[in-house]
Amino acid sequence: MCSRRVGCREKAFLGVPVIFHGDCIGVISLVCFSEEQREKLLGNIDFYIESIENTAQLFIAKTMESIYHDKVRRSELMLKDVGEDLVEGLLELDSKGVCQHMNAAARKLLGVESNSRINGVQVRPFGRTREGNHQQEEFIIQVGEQEKILPGRMLILDERRFLVLRAQFSVQGVKPLPGNRTEMVGSSPAVNKLRQQIARIASSPSSVLIRGESGSGKEVVARMIHESGNRADQPFVAINCAAIPEQLLESELFGYARGAFTGASNQGREGLVKKADGGTLFLDEIGDMPLHLQAKLLRVLDRREIIPVGASNVIPVDIRVISATHQNFESLVSAKKFREDLFYRLNVIPLELPPLRDRVGDVALLVDFFLKKHALALGVTKPGITMEAMDVLTMWSWPGNVRELANTIEYLVNMAEPGESVTVDLLPANICNNDMAPLPIDDLESHIDVDTQTFSKNQEAFNLERMEKLLVSRALRSFGKNEGKQRVADELGIGIATLYRKIKKYNLDHEMSEFF
Repeated sequence: MCSRRVGCREKAFLGVPVIFHGDCIGVISLVCFSEEQREKLLGNIDFYIESIENTAQLFIAKTMESIYHDKVRRSELMLKDVGEDLVEGLLELDSKGVCQHMNAAARKLLGVESNSRINGVQVRPFGRTREGNHQQEEFIIQVGEQEKILPGRMLILDERRFLVLRAQFSVQGVKPLPGNRTEMVGSSPAVNKLRQQIARIASSPSSVLIRGESGSGKEVVARMIHESGNRADQPFVAINCAAIPEQLLESELFGYARGAFTGASNQGREGLVKKADGGTLFLDEIGDMPLHLQAKLLRVLDRREIIPVGASNVIPVDIRVISATHQNFESLVSAKKFREDLFYRLNVIPLELPPLRDRVGDVALLVDFFLKKHALALGVTKPGITMEAMDVLTMWSWPGNVRELANTIEYLVNMAEPGESVTVDLLPANICNNDMAPLPIDDLESHIDVDTQTFSKNQEAFNLERMEKLLVSRALRSFGKNEGKQRVADELGIGIATLYRKIKKYNLDHEMSEFF
């Protein structure tokens, strides 16, 4: 009855029960999600069983017995016996936030010597912050007269509280491993040209301005530039200028000094520009930045230095700025809504990101990519897709671009029955019923003779190159697997050389490699 029986990702499972006072209170298990992990487990099965059994016995002896015999001393023993092995800082707090115990990692992080007492170490919450794609809690930790703001997570266990301190990893750039780098899916001429441009400018310190419609993947391009250059092992800090309230944007960007305004931290706060020092600062929707902040950003670009809110000292920074917008910058400059001098500083290297409707041949590749991605995330088998459904998706204009396509495929993966293919019936109504939806290929001849009004409503669907590309693509999928290229050419009424030219023109080589 397992809900993931069709798409189970587990390759092997080793579980050892934890027996306490004759009862099984849990299982310590190792789970393999790849063939490499499976072979490693099966090749060293005795070693892993022994290791897990020892871990279980240690867990029982050092923790469970303490809980069973002496609840009062439970947390202290846990810290002494288990906490010292943790690489994260661990603090035990009382109900007032006063630290009772801390492990070695916490002492090192807070600068507390191992032989000194911890009286006076107190913790209080500071708030939540979002950096990149991560949201985390921050805490003010007072050690004597000094205060530090650190990210962490509070764990509640009965009447005891434990603070696990986290390393500040969310804005620290980590050089991606081969195969884990950000990539743009597609083989269209526009995407190939963009990849070549990225390769040429990746290690340049010059500012880059990415233009493109909403949802076209501007942050993906920014990350590709960062990961391909000589700053790849440094921070990549992204901020959406349209998503942060105007009154907070300045302090978020440049930070603030101690007591700069009501509610400000006594320690002050480092801004995102400073956190990007040595790496890349990505300013998304830069066209929405208020005018008074544009002057400060211009100073950053000109002098590579910042002045936090409420401070007088200048802080040097070494950053590369990549910005992005979907707006018409020339119109903003003409309307005096964006500084012309800042525009020229940002637009040193302009990049144009094409909308999905202009990326001929990429929709099918993206559909396959997102089918795999969302099926994996949901723990189900990747569904197939019928030719008719693929035709509809290929011919849709995708006004929301790649973001709209990704959301559509996620919806389809959720709606498709396990083991079944995605059909036209599953597609969202706006894609199937819109006036721009393509006509069925089988009925194309009967619809060629249409009146002017009908053609006007369906001119996008009747675009000759789109229709030709669709016919060639469908013929390759229909006849290529079993009957070869010549049958495809015969069915289309063209020569074999013309077929190859069409395949090259519409970037359908991936379909040839799949079927021939």
